[in-house]
This record gives sequence, structure tokens and C-alpha cells, in this order.
Amino acid sequence: MIKKIKLTNFRKFKNFEIDIEKDIVVFHGDNAVGKSTLLEAIYILTNGKSPWASSDEYIHTEQECDDTYCRVEITVEDDEEKTYSYYKSTSRRILKINEKNVSVKKFFEETASTIFNPEKIEILMISPSRRREFLDEIISTLDYEYVETLKQFRKILRQRNAYLKKLSKQFYEKGIIARNDPQLNFWTKEFLKVAQKIQDMRETLAERMKTKDLKIEYIKSNGDIALEDALENSKKRDIATGHTNVGPHRDDWELINGKNIKKFGSRGEKRLSIGKLIFEVQKIMKKELGYYPVLLLDDIASELDRKNTAEIFKPEILNKQQTFITIIDYKNLPKEVLEKAQLVDLN
Repeated sequence: MIKKIKLTNFRKFKNFEIDIEKDIVVFHGDNAVGKSTLLEAIYILTNGKSPWASSDEYIHTEQECDDTYCRVEITVEDDEEKTYSYYKSTSRRILKINEKNVSVKKFFEETASTIFNPEKIEILMISPSRRREFLDEIISTLDYEYVETLKQFRKILRQRNAYLKKLSKQFYEKGIIARNDPQLNFWTKEFLKVAQKIQDMRETLAERMKTKDLKIEYIKSNGDIALEDALENSKKRDIATGHTNVGPHRDDWELINGKNIKKFGSRGEKRLSIGKLIFEVQKIMKKELGYYPVLLLDDIASELDRKNTAEIFKPEILNKQQTFITIIDYKNLPKEVLEKAQLVDLN
């Protein structure tokens, strides 16, 4: 359980410190007072990156020193008390547990959080790349080695695409389609090794996230054709376009509850379905990690009616983990939530 949050030079907070007393915490107040910023800080410290910004955007730049920096500290108390410190400047990142430098793997292996906000819902409904990232982030939390697999895949994809551009130029200048070029065959084999692993792990996660009334339907860019055959069939097209057209970087998924939510779901249905999906992720995390990740609910009630708000804020969901909620007017939350919550007025 998080017991204390301390921010230094993080966005609008030059110096901020708060003691956390309960498992449900509600940050409320007007727009632009820093409600979402507090959730962002928790997410960065538990997952290593911002849910909606690049690596340096959250550093408060109005500092007197030349080397601008920020520091996020969170004190956690479970079996023992630990203080996690995340230091970030424009040139380096330092991670500490109880003031001792630790590796990235050590720092994040005992911390995790899941964020749910309106922007994430819209992005997941609109952007295929963010839908892929959604699955990859979950797998990376469950299996740290997957981070390296993704890095390796991106490197091989860049190499294959760079060589395809050379072959593409040759094609347009001389009319030669070098489908059996040795170097292209080499990068295709390297690509296949890693790409197949990523697809398999994403499909496995999608299968695990199925519930009685909701499922993720994973859509491979190679369809029902084996990836190896699809890559071979796509070589001519790849050379013509100068990039790789099939593989996990082109895959997608759809959310189904008897109908395609993206195409046929109302705004409320989309929010509720993504919420149920995230709560299912929490269950998977608990089974694999041994604990429920901290749940961050950012302005979720703003576009839900009372019935759907009550559905999202069910006690049996919130009571499983420590939950941080942001909202403009806390009175819009269900009574049973407020009875158990620590209210923090950021005005």
C-alpha cells in the first residue's frame, strides 16, 4: 500500500508531499489543479514511463539550476516499508530503493499500476498502434524479458526496412525485383524468429482476457496464413513499397461483446467495456505477480451516467487493490465509495 507521495519539480508541483491513509483515495478539485498529474507520477514510478507524455515532458522547466530534473518518491508499506525514488533529468535516470541505486528490473519487479481514463478509451478505439501497445505493456509487466524481445524486433524491423528501401530503389531504377536476395532472406529469417514469438504472446494474452460477455479478437496482418508464408508472398510488395507489410507491427485487435464495440457501441458502452477489460487485466496481474496493481481512475465519471458510474465503482472491484480516483466534484461518486475514501481537495 502506498503511504506517501513526494514530488519535486514534477510538472506544476515544485515541492509537494502527501500522506496516504486509505486504500481508496479521491483527488478532487477544479480543472488544471494537478489531479491527473498525481496519477501520472504514480504511473511513472510503477511502470517506468508516462501514460501520455514523452520522457522529458513532465520535468518542471522553471528551475534555477542549469540541469533541470524531477524526482518522484513513493513510500510503500506491505511486509516492510520501502521508499522508491525515481530521478529524471534531461540526460539521465536514476532509480533507488531505500536510497540505494538499483537496476531497472529490480526497481519495477515489485511495483505496477494500471491507468483508466477517457483519453485512453478514445485512443484504444481509434489507434491500432496504441491497441498493440496496450497488449505489449501488459505482457512487459508480466514478463520483463518481453521488453528485450520488443527492442530486438524493432531493431530487426529497421534493418529489414532499410534494406528493402535499397531494393525498392533498384526496382524503380532497373525494374529488378530481387525476391531471393541473400541479405533480404537473412533479415526475413531474423524477423520471423522474433515476430512469431510476439504474435504468440499477444494471442495468448487476448485469450486469457476473455470473459463470459467480453472478448478481445486478435487480428493478424497475415490472416490465417502462416507468418513465414505471408512474408514470402509479400516480398514483391515489400520491395515495391520499401517496407515490411505483414507482421506484429501491423496486427490489431477488436473488442467484442456480442457486437464490435468500436463500430457499433455507444460512447457509454465503449467506456464500460474498456473498464471491464482493464479490471480483467488486474485479475491476470494478480495471478501472475501475486498482487493487484495500483488502480488509477482518471476522470472516469465525467462521461458516464449514474448507472454506469456505479458499475465502474463497484466495491468488489475497488476493494481488491489500492485505488486512486480523480474527479472534479467528489459528490458525483457513489456513497459507498466516499464512505471508505480519503478525500484530497487540490484546490
